[in-house]
Amino acid sequence: MLSSGARGVRLARMLLGALAVVAVGRQFFAEVGLADFSPVNFFSYFTILSNIAAGLLLFRLGAAPGLGNRAVLEWLRGGMTVYMATTGVVFALLLDDGDLGLTLPWVNTVMHRVIPLVMLVDWLLVRPRARVPYGRAVIWLTVPLVYVVYALGRGAVTGWFPYPFLRPEQVGGVGGVVLHLFAMAVGIAAASLLVAWLGNVRQERVDAPLPV
Repeated sequence: MLSSGARGVRLARMLLGALAVVAVGRQFFAEVGLADFSPVNFFSYFTILSNIAAGLLLFRLGAAPGLGNRAVLEWLRGGMTVYMATTGVVFALLLDDGDLGLTLPWVNTVMHRVIPLVMLVDWLLVRPRARVPYGRAVIWLTVPLVYVVYALGRGAVTGWFPYPFLRPEQVGGVGGVVLHLFAMAVGIAAASLLVAWLGNVRQERVDAPLPV
């Protein structure tokens, strides 16, 4: 099990965090000159938002692992692990049809495969510095819930939805949207509890008293 203060861990976190942010920035500048480009639409993708947040958090953890409230940082780290795992799984199951649209191939790989895997490996290999109570882990569902409310509300007004499973006409009506969202909610809830358990059980092992 690796320590968050290890030089290799710190360097890897900063480099990979920077990669996530650079990938989003490169995609932004690839689209910004298009006639129909909308910055609000661009930043309305959960993929974009989660990669920015994960990148900034990774860089922060690498640059100053000893600063800040350990419990808060581990809670954020666990939450970002869940969100990036969601990004990767949803893309693989529902969105990976071979049509990248305007997304640059390497950016697509970074955002949908590399950073989700990085967050999961980081959570599994780097020892948590604090426990995440299961009650607080459930709070991780708040972010996806707020995002869905925003995406559906804005879509109802503008007619633009970031993902096809949010568009009733593409999933068999409103019932199809509800079914997709319910399945995702169950999956995110299960992932939240699993991520918290994986962190807590390793923390308990580290904190357990040595046998006499």
